Amino acid sequence: MEEYLVDVLFDGKKEQLKTFSASPLEALDSMINFEDVEAVYKITRQTDKKNWSFDNDNIQSLRDLRDSINNEADIIQELRRSH
Repeated sequence: MEEYLVDVLFDGKKEQLKTFSASPLEALDSMINFEDVEAVYKITRQTDKKNWSFDNDNIQSLRDLRDSINNEADIIQELRRSH
């Protein structure tokens, strides 16, 4: 697990949230699970400061897709397989 800082729009305010995840994809997935996160701007891995930026055009589509998968274990397994 690595530490990531995630710049988001949370309940109408720009915030920086911290998450511990196995990959940037898993960090993004954890943000998608927060209903109050309206946008994800950037994810920064703390170990090497590598970052990923997002345009947020598909955040609702990602939530809808994730909601259609009924098995949380399958989601985590797939996220870790792509790591």
